[in-house]
Amino acid sequence: MKEHRSLRQMVTLLAGNFFGAFGSGMLGFAIGLYILHRTGSALGMGVNMMVGPMVAVVLTPVVGYIVDTRSHKAIMISAQIGTSIGLLAFAVAFARWPQAYYAELIVLQIILTVTDRFLSTALSASLVTLFPGDQLQRVNSLNQSVLSTAQLLSPMIGAVVYTFISIGAFALVEIVFELLTLACIVQLRFAPAPAAPEASAAAENDAPVPAANRVPAEKESMLANFRAGLRYLRQNRLVLITCLFGAGVNFLFAAVNLGLPYIQVTVLKMPNTLYGLTDAGFAVGMILGGIALSLITLKQHPAIISFWSIMVLAVILMGIGIPAKLNWLMSANVVFYLLVNVCIGLLIVAINTPMNTMMQKIVPPAMQGRVFMINGTVATLLMPLGTLIFGFLFDHTAAWLLFLAAGMGTFLLALGVLLYLTRSSVLADYPVE
Repeated sequence: MKEHRSLRQMVTLLAGNFFGAFGSGMLGFAIGLYILHRTGSALGMGVNMMVGPMVAVVLTPVVGYIVDTRSHKAIMISAQIGTSIGLLAFAVAFARWPQAYYAELIVLQIILTVTDRFLSTALSASLVTLFPGDQLQRVNSLNQSVLSTAQLLSPMIGAVVYTFISIGAFALVEIVFELLTLACIVQLRFAPAPAAPEASAAAENDAPVPAANRVPAEKESMLANFRAGLRYLRQNRLVLITCLFGAGVNFLFAAVNLGLPYIQVTVLKMPNTLYGLTDAGFAVGMILGGIALSLITLKQHPAIISFWSIMVLAVILMGIGIPAKLNWLMSANVVFYLLVNVCIGLLIVAINTPMNTMMQKIVPPAMQGRVFMINGTVATLLMPLGTLIFGFLFDHTAAWLLFLAAGMGTFLLALGVLLYLTRSSVLADYPVE
């Protein structure tokens, strides 16, 4: 009976995530194409991409506090309802004032960022109450495969649908998928998380706290809650290092997030359908990676696997701009970027899944809301700056040079952190079973 319930939970969770990711993927793909076609500028697209990380910084103490002190299920349901209302408002505004599309898309991005931060943080903090600890890697891996399947289908279908309906109609289609996700969330059954109030008091006094007991008191102010999260981050060297490393990598990886669509659509003049095909390569790689990780048991520390994967990804990043330099045929460009995206997708799974599983195991459940939110915010803190800088540079500098520089920077940064971790006692202090 227990195994049946766990399987039902897993299917419900995976189905909800598929619906949400598929709808969001189609909408995000359409918005990116719409802005590129209307502005023709990487900087114009970059400004829109900056909104999310900037809003996340402001939300950090609020989201962490609410997730750690309120019902996760209620938060996730409220986030889905808020998303649907925001999408409906955007569709109405776009139909009424289409000339103000850019401002309307910025407002929509803000709304979606707010609701997504609450949803994703609550979900991440809930996995330990939804599934046994020995199932976390499998759940994370299968979830990644499901999300990747949605990402595989969404750009290809989105590219076709984009030619027939407006961006406002896309928002209405997305509402349907958000409501399906909501229906799945309602079916989830959450177990209560363990609590150890004494650990919070120790944290307030800056006293060392055993990793297994670092959880907050149930009643505390938002400021105290946020400060306890910062203390935990400062005391846990492994989480702190990965957090700060994420900030540096995301700054450099803005070249990929912004440069890949720009170089294909604007520089190489790739048709929408072919761009959708290459973009689907991400999902193919992530599906393969997710399935592989769900079937194997990691022998090394998750952090080691993640950093080695980042270094391989950096090598690939160095060569992303080759087609723009060599003036290949369109068919060759499509094959090249399809293969590149498959490799990137596979490596992203090899980076994120071990790291997420590690965080869920070493961070106490009652601390996960604020720690995950702070970690995510710090990791993306430099992304707006990277997006702005690379957005300007892609409009004025050869793309292949920018990809080469970003790849080299990522490789050296990952190598430096990996050497530190392997030569210090950090990994021994935080073992992951």
